[in-house]
Amino acid sequence: MLVDVAVNRGPRSVGRIRPGLEEVRRVLKERGNPQLDFPSILVVGTNGKGSTAAMLDALLRAHGLSSGLFTSPHLVRVEERVRLNGIPVDKTVLESAIESLDEYPDLTYFETMAAAAFQIFSEAEVDVAVLEAGMGGSWDATRLAESAIAGLTNIGSDHAGWLGAEPADVARDKGRALAAAQMAVTGSGVDDDLVTWIGAPAARPARSLVRCSDAGGGRVSMSWDGRNAIARMPLAGTFQRDNLELALALALETVNAGWMGALKPLLVREALEGLTWPGRLSVHNVRGREVLTDCAHNLEAALALADHLDGLDRRYNLLFSCLEDKPAELMAEALKERVGDIVVCRLDDERAMSLERLATAFPGSEVAGTPLMGLDRLGDPVLAAGSIRLVGALLASAERV
Repeated sequence: MLVDVAVNRGPRSVGRIRPGLEEVRRVLKERGNPQLDFPSILVVGTNGKGSTAAMLDALLRAHGLSSGLFTSPHLVRVEERVRLNGIPVDKTVLESAIESLDEYPDLTYFETMAAAAFQIFSEAEVDVAVLEAGMGGSWDATRLAESAIAGLTNIGSDHAGWLGAEPADVARDKGRALAAAQMAVTGSGVDDDLVTWIGAPAARPARSLVRCSDAGGGRVSMSWDGRNAIARMPLAGTFQRDNLELALALALETVNAGWMGALKPLLVREALEGLTWPGRLSVHNVRGREVLTDCAHNLEAALALADHLDGLDRRYNLLFSCLEDKPAELMAEALKERVGDIVVCRLDDERAMSLERLATAFPGSEVAGTPLMGLDRLGDPVLAAGSIRLVGALLASAERV
């Protein structure tokens, strides 16, 4: 049985969203509230949650803690969403956890995965779990872990139909996840004028705890509590320094909570230099082609990608696709003048944007029926961006070769 097929069916369709926590709260209570069996750190925000969570998880493991890491969505295999000590759980372990939830068919896909992750982390007796929130904050299943520590990366316009069209609405929603935490930290992507809307008066900015700056040559300089370290920046893009700053600040709050000893420069350096997180300005070999991939699945991410492209000495050809609810026209405005040839392609997803709308967003672009067909129509170098599912499709094809 394929894990993703087992969970992605009927009311658990990956595209189904249900406001409220009543059902998943009831299910977790019936199962003994496994999400309360371990201390946890919650990471919320519009962009950068996965990168921040991955860096934080690496930092905690480097300092001797056994960890669980829950992220979403996945690129190739659903097991990527649930990791123990940095390694995706075995497929049979995840299958067993999901099958134990078959008696609760009203859970959504995300709720099922969260409940399965909670059970796995509880049974593994992890020292700490790092939880990446899904779409929102106020009715996100990860909130039920009652995390003592929480971080907010930034506030953007994604999911406006659910979270609100105004930044203040989004800040208010995501801030509810921070309000319950005993220690809350905001990233540099949270503007000062939005802090009042977050509703977490005890939250403090990451930069009050740690500073990160460019050390040249792809390295980053970090300072905290009178300590300093320089390491290779594990993830490309200047915006990743902001994510690293938040990850370090959350690690420091872990120290303050008494969950681990002091944050040590040597261990910080080792953690970062051993980290990989695909699909975030990462290069992969796809059928003999070197392809730069970046999920960049919303406007803010596309703008950050555009800034990165401005600093490069080569011009990439673009393979683009996205989901129907994304502002493709605005994303195109950010990217099209910074790339060469453009091919738009259709994703194998019920929520995929139509080729007609994609072609309208990128006038003069070529159209392809699949990501691989689109890749074949572009010369080197190639950048694939606009959707996690686009990057996942390319990486999956690379694994099959």
